[in-house]
Amino acid sequence: MTGLSVTEIEAESARLAALRMQMLEMHPFWGYILLQLRLTVSFSVPTMATDSVNSIWFNPEYTRTLDSRELGFVLAHEVCHSVLESTARRGNRDLSKWNMAADYAINDLVSGITVPGANTRYRDNATYLYRMPRGGLWKRSYHGMIAETIYEDLCRKKDKSPDETYVDVKLTAADGTELEFPHVPWGGGCRDLHLPLELNEDQRETLRERIRAAVENYQASDSRGDIPGDLLRKIGIMDRPRIPWRRVLHRYADTILHQDDYSLACPNRRFMLHDLIVPGHYNEKLGHLVVALDTSGSMDDETIRAVLTELLGMVDSSQNITLITADCQIQQVVTGEELEPFIAAGRFQGGGGTDHICVFDYIREHRLNPCLFVGLTDLYSTFPARKPPYPVLWLTPEDHEDPPWGRVIELPKEQ
Repeated sequence: MTGLSVTEIEAESARLAALRMQMLEMHPFWGYILLQLRLTVSFSVPTMATDSVNSIWFNPEYTRTLDSRELGFVLAHEVCHSVLESTARRGNRDLSKWNMAADYAINDLVSGITVPGANTRYRDNATYLYRMPRGGLWKRSYHGMIAETIYEDLCRKKDKSPDETYVDVKLTAADGTELEFPHVPWGGGCRDLHLPLELNEDQRETLRERIRAAVENYQASDSRGDIPGDLLRKIGIMDRPRIPWRRVLHRYADTILHQDDYSLACPNRRFMLHDLIVPGHYNEKLGHLVVALDTSGSMDDETIRAVLTELLGMVDSSQNITLITADCQIQQVVTGEELEPFIAAGRFQGGGGTDHICVFDYIREHRLNPCLFVGLTDLYSTFPARKPPYPVLWLTPEDHEDPPWGRVIELPKEQ
């Protein structure tokens, strides 16, 4: 039984929902993962618990004791269990020490999540988005370590686990199934409850697909916020992902073309009711897209038409796309109502060498001021010494050179 009223329970649910949206806006990688997990009230867990795949259960009597930064920390901690597959990685290790090691590693990671737009040169409390509640496991000597390394250190030092109690847990899964876990060890304090669950191969693949989609979400947001890429590669969860270029292109371009910036100077008012400061968008308007097509012969016409059609569908072609075709010099400049028939005809002039300096010179001389530049090329080219003052996206075949600047999306051979 609980002494909380329905209103108080609903208020806690609303606070967690607001923190979830804060994470999605400020840290799209983490927020995407959290969005896949159902937030469910449970008075059976002392604090919080997750099955890593479908649900996070929280006890509102516990969450009410935390301020917003502390609650965000514990919520992000649960997301990390999902992202890092901490349950599946335990293997035959001692359960108690492995749980400690996982918590040390995760708390170190969450402690380093920063506020977008904060001055990270001088790191202080205002730099970090969350604050670890009192009693959380953290050691400076474990900074940057993975759980496996921390576990070995705990075993060498014969560190004792914190005093544990045992709780009987009854939960309702996302599909309505009733779950019972008798006599689950719990370390007390602010530590979350580690459920004795084993993930099957399908569930692990679900998590990995989710991580790949979260990476797309991060890339599409112009790499806003934090992502534990090095850590994921260390533990073998994230390789170089093959991602659908159409989806990435739309997410990336839509983010840039429909807003000019993302700033703490204009906080999002939706979150102020919950005492959360979230950067807001300003100067929201449709931007100008400049597309440069390399006609030197490195890309086939079918791929070119597919990409140009995707780009054309993103914006109002009569006002917001300029298409420049060039090899070692400008060949054609097409805008407005001419674009659609030009793309359909597929007659792209050129065939000489490749030089992108003339393209960027044209953009500067004609004061096009694009919101986004998209270049279709294999990048075997020459480029200006200085990066232009606007986002640059390269769409390339799999066999390509590395550009001096800009983001690259590879176009697979099979379309």
